[in-house]
Amino acid sequence: MGIFGTLVGGTLGFLVGGPLGMVLGGALGSNLSRDTQSFGGRMHGQTRTMPQSAQDLQLVFALALTSLAAKVAKADGRVTKDEIQTFDAFLSQSLGLSSEDRQIAAKVFNQARDSQTPIGEFTKQIRSIFRAQPQRLRDIVSILLAVALADGHLHPAEEQLIQKIAWDFGLDQAEYQSCKAAFAAAHGEPQVSPYEVLGVSANASDEEVRRAHRKLVREYHPDTLQAKGLPEDFLEFATEKMAAINDAWSHIKKERGL
Repeated sequence: MGIFGTLVGGTLGFLVGGPLGMVLGGALGSNLSRDTQSFGGRMHGQTRTMPQSAQDLQLVFALALTSLAAKVAKADGRVTKDEIQTFDAFLSQSLGLSSEDRQIAAKVFNQARDSQTPIGEFTKQIRSIFRAQPQRLRDIVSILLAVALADGHLHPAEEQLIQKIAWDFGLDQAEYQSCKAAFAAAHGEPQVSPYEVLGVSANASDEEVRRAHRKLVREYHPDTLQAKGLPEDFLEFATEKMAAINDAWSHIKKERGL
């Protein structure tokens, strides 16, 4: 069963407040058990407003990604049928989510899309939850860019909002460009610099480039991602990211004669 599917019947291991809690509560409604109906409330005599286990972190990652994807899709003023189909296809083909998971994700997507809560409230909560795992914040930005590029075009309003999300998360310009360049390269854009993919300057030393490549390879190894709370369903995106990282490293090695 996929990560969203674990919610059927109210199998939620923690109470999440804030905008994510409101979105999840609105999406699941009567599926929530009595213990989890009041997000941010009390559970077994104890207030629990932060993830407590790997499964909790996986759920929050999926919830955060879907909620922000809905906001990005609406960035140009409306959410089109094509955008919804593109997101569903991305969940199915690139992330490997089941039909059941995608049905629940669609409810979360619709709730977040229609929410009047400013996106800054979402990013503030998500950054707080993943403050000890900043690489997961970069993963969210990377996947949002992958979704936005899935139709072959990155709308200026979508990119502007994804940039805001990145800045809210505390990413710098080099980190954002690395997230963007990896998926732009994967979609065949010819002007993508391999140095941007690795997040380094073209003037970086050979050793600096090597370190950047090794760091990214470690970060996107499936075992690393799963151990740090990325849902198994979401590991497919790492394959595309790794391909871009290794391709960039190959280009740089050839260019420098390494």
